[in-house]
Amino acid sequence: MREIIIQFLIIVFASSLPFLFSLHGDFVFDDSEAIVKNKDVTSASWLDSFSNDFWGTNIKSNISHKSYRPLTIISFRLNYYVNSQNLSATQFKATNLLCHISCCILVWMTYNCIWNRVKMKNNLGSNVNLPFIVAIIFSVHPVHVEAICGIVGRADLLATATFLLSFLIYDKAIRSNKILNIYLFTSIILASISMLFKENGITVLGVCCVYDLILHIKSRPQEILKNKGALYIFKNVNMDIKSVYRIICTVLFTMLFLYGRWVIMGATKPEFKPTDNPAAFSPDLFTKVSTYSYIYFLNILLLIWPEWLSYDWSMGCVPLIKNAHDFRIIFAFMLYLYGIVFINTIINKANRTSTKRIMIMGLSIMVIPFLPAANIIYPVGFVVAERILYIPSVGYCLLISVGFHKMIEYNGKCRKKPIIILLCIILIYALRSWQRSFHWQNEYKLFTSALSVCPLNAKVHYNVAKVADAKNNTEWALKEYREAIRLYPEYYQAMNNLANLLKNDKEYAEAEFHLRNAIHYKKDFPAAWMNLGIVLANTGRYKESEIAYKTAFQYRRNYADCYYNLGNLYLEMNRTQEAMENWYHAINLNSKHISAWTNLLALLDNTGQIEKALQIIPKALAELSDTPSINFAIANIYGKIDQYNDAEKHFLKAIKLFKGRVQPLHYTNLGVLYHRWKKYGLAEEMYKMALKIDSKFHSAIRNLQNLYKIKKKSK
Repeated sequence: MREIIIQFLIIVFASSLPFLFSLHGDFVFDDSEAIVKNKDVTSASWLDSFSNDFWGTNIKSNISHKSYRPLTIISFRLNYYVNSQNLSATQFKATNLLCHISCCILVWMTYNCIWNRVKMKNNLGSNVNLPFIVAIIFSVHPVHVEAICGIVGRADLLATATFLLSFLIYDKAIRSNKILNIYLFTSIILASISMLFKENGITVLGVCCVYDLILHIKSRPQEILKNKGALYIFKNVNMDIKSVYRIICTVLFTMLFLYGRWVIMGATKPEFKPTDNPAAFSPDLFTKVSTYSYIYFLNILLLIWPEWLSYDWSMGCVPLIKNAHDFRIIFAFMLYLYGIVFINTIINKANRTSTKRIMIMGLSIMVIPFLPAANIIYPVGFVVAERILYIPSVGYCLLISVGFHKMIEYNGKCRKKPIIILLCIILIYALRSWQRSFHWQNEYKLFTSALSVCPLNAKVHYNVAKVADAKNNTEWALKEYREAIRLYPEYYQAMNNLANLLKNDKEYAEAEFHLRNAIHYKKDFPAAWMNLGIVLANTGRYKESEIAYKTAFQYRRNYADCYYNLGNLYLEMNRTQEAMENWYHAINLNSKHISAWTNLLALLDNTGQIEKALQIIPKALAELSDTPSINFAIANIYGKIDQYNDAEKHFLKAIKLFKGRVQPLHYTNLGVLYHRWKKYGLAEEMYKMALKIDSKFHSAIRNLQNLYKIKKKSK
């Protein structure tokens, strides 16, 4: 018992330490869409999780990815409510880490279960057994970093936990002497729950069938092959009615669950873009088969040597293999050659039955859960996804245990070498996981880390450009957007974002060029139409600009930003009433639209419509009480009607909220208020504060001179 407790604690320690550094991080990459922007997590009824996909879109919609994971969404929702309805990335990541620790303990239990069942000697001649050491390898494997540190990876973690529980309960069903036993149906229910965490969870039932068969087939594989397969298996299995009943039940329920899943999807397959999975859209069979084979090789390589890790493998990350001269076809050939060697090892008479059984189980857990992602049953929306390998890695580590068992037997009494090699693997994997977990702390580290792994992936450059722009590194952002477009000339989102940066730099001609290109590739792109409207307005082509804005509304009717910008256009054209109407419309669509509120208040102030301004001030403050520009606009209005105390309060609040972004105008206007209020000392102080920021600010200079004249006269 003491030994078990020590092993348990070591696994908990090993499965948590390499990933702790990611806890103090942000929501990154897919976390934003699946959690932060997903109303099923933050606002809608929890029942909506059962009618929507993982991203919050109705599962039967044509635009849905058909990823049905309601229980995972409910787990996110629980995180949200436990944290007083606040989205804390640290809390979400900590929950993921706890899920991983639980999975590692279940993996350890599963390995012990399988080894004991097939009567494989697992002791190394010391107090440490092989399943325990291999469970530690699973605990620290770097390919798991994405599933643990990327919060959306919880789907894989929870699916794996219920997958393993289902398997362990199925083992109890095999041990039971009853035909109708609670263990079998509990295992099947857990498999269905695993499927509701993530689709590949249902594959545990296939693994259970293989497990049941290998425990009862008494003939050697070579005898089965020699005697023509299926009929010989049927005659030479040591199976009673209970075994047959278990397998039939498992198969029938699997078919039932898959049919139910198909109905929930609306009996339609998901639709993906060629950029998501280029090989799936290739018309050439050679290209498709060769590229898929190479992708399988890459997945195995990531399990063996997880050096090249990337958050995204789409677009050009893995170029298509279009002809037999592509050197990568050698790796695809090696994969199948290894498969032949593996099968030969199982058939070989020299190997013990227990060894073969573990090899078959390892291969089953590695391959069967991977099948939904293998583009065999149906095309998937990704090329490589590291989190997909979470369950298959259980089988991979089980195969490692067989390899090291052979090494131990071969070395006889000298068993230190295999143990040292195992410990080195654990150390290397743990250090790589520790290093990789830093990348998942924020999007800047994550996106830039992929540049060396997938330099041909346009999406990687696009995302790097976005984080560069967020850090106000415009030059770098421009370079990365241009590289993204070079790699993928139809990348209309990159064209739109590049045009925005060029627009801000007043490079209107080039901005217009990219926006028109974006619209050419995607006509129903409302953001590009709106941005084209802004560029045209800035070049004085008001009529064309108005047409562009109205075209944007054709593709997105309730487009608050577009109404705001159309209002700005009408202001430029001196159509003030229409400007106000559009800003009102923007506010009705988005009550927290800061720019629309600010412009509306300023226009009402400038046109002398103070009564209307006073009517909307309470609503503006109710929505945006801590917004500096709103407080500044309100202060100006109160100042004009001599409500000095209210004006002062909002001026001071605005200046405090502006912090490092405070402008000379803000201090100057407060100075004017004090000037009119006859608080000349404070007025002088404010004018001087404005001049500290900009010594040539004419309004402050002029008002300060007038103030000195008043002071001189009063003397």
